[in-house]
Amino acid sequence: MLERLDKLIPWGELEALAAPSYPKPVTGRPPYPLRTMVRVWTLQFLMQLSDESSEDLILDCHSAATFAGLDPWRPRPPGATAIGNFRKAVAGIERDAFRLALSDALLDAGAELRLGAVREPVLRVMSGKGGRE
Repeated sequence: MLERLDKLIPWGELEALAAPSYPKPVTGRPPYPLRTMVRVWTLQFLMQLSDESSEDLILDCHSAATFAGLDPWRPRPPGATAIGNFRKAVAGIERDAFRLALSDALLDAGAELRLGAVREPVLRVMSGKGGRE
């Protein structure tokens, strides 16, 4: 799924929209590359994750780390605070253009993303005819 999304999303357009809201490194610890933050936000938005869950997903999932442009064997994702700060910055982009650009790209491609649920099977052994307890 992430490989397909990677080909559908207009990364350059999203980065151009987010660039004015993203901090420029002046002193101290440099921020994560804009490209990485846009990709992490995309994962968060499409999968409806919290800031903390986004960080955990990248740490736990090889394909999510690769999608975010990080080394999947040593992902070192942005922390939940950095992810939250970026999310708030792009939420302030005029007329919600950031989310609309992503949604429009998916609609233009005829793609539909539905969230599912992972269910754990339960085995119950019934007592009675041929059953054990």
